[in-house]
Amino acid sequence: MRFRVLVILCCLLSARAFADIPATPALALNPAPTPAPTPSLASQCMQALKAFPGKVDTTLLQKACDKVQMNEGCTSYKGQAIYHYEKYATNADAKKILVFSLIHGDETPAGAVGRYWMERLESFDPRNSWRVIPVLNPDGVDLKTRTNANNTDLNRNFPTRDWDKLAQLYWKKQTSANPRRFPGSNAGSEPETKCALKHIEEFKPDFIVSVHTPLKVLDFDGPKVKFPKYDYLPWKSLGHFPGSLGRYMWFERQTPVLTMELKEDLPANLAPIEKLQDLIGTLDKMELKTKRADNPQEQQVLSSGL
Repeated sequence: MRFRVLVILCCLLSARAFADIPATPALALNPAPTPAPTPSLASQCMQALKAFPGKVDTTLLQKACDKVQMNEGCTSYKGQAIYHYEKYATNADAKKILVFSLIHGDETPAGAVGRYWMERLESFDPRNSWRVIPVLNPDGVDLKTRTNANNTDLNRNFPTRDWDKLAQLYWKKQTSANPRRFPGSNAGSEPETKCALKHIEEFKPDFIVSVHTPLKVLDFDGPKVKFPKYDYLPWKSLGHFPGSLGRYMWFERQTPVLTMELKEDLPANLAPIEKLQDLIGTLDKMELKTKRADNPQEQQVLSSGL
């Protein structure tokens, strides 16, 4: 009996002793760092376009960038957003003009033109409806390369009917397999090309503008017309390739394409670029006959063509 009482007393004393020991605080786990929020499209637009050369109207650019959109699937090889800006005309006879800037990432003045036209469209009501993709090849811009991040020349990657037969052959024969003009492993293989094709399918343009540097000419793939006078650059045909935008859209689909080959340095006074935008509207308003062009395989192919 005494033994049982002694055992009970020992248990009570032990419990009391443990109760007096302060509880050890739980070890705090370091929380995972909160990832930085993805910048909005407007922020990405402002940051990218302000970096291009030339004067920037930040007020108009901000208004334009606040309106940019991104079509589903329009991301670059590295996953960057490919956004666009659009301004619709209100008149019933308005034509639709689609602009691609920076198909080649190392031609940064082309991006400045896309930016300036966006700013200008914010300042007035145009007679035509415009959609501007100011940066089709954002990875190439970052890498300062003509090609995209997959080492493909996007202006050789459009799925022309002769691509499978001729694209790689022309690349090897005409450019000695110049890596800057690699047409890709398959027609329309690149995400940036797919994005451009989605814009063409969805917007259904009457006229396409492709902005480049530095060959200093205006190259028109379209019906024979009397070109409007433009003193800043001469009109000159550069030819076209399997996989080029001009061949894909005009020679196969009868949608005219104007390739603007600007000088490497934009003029300090952007009046020539402003006039060129107006000239495009005039050219698009012309009676453009859609008579099928000559067989594109018989057209002259130049290694410098864009």
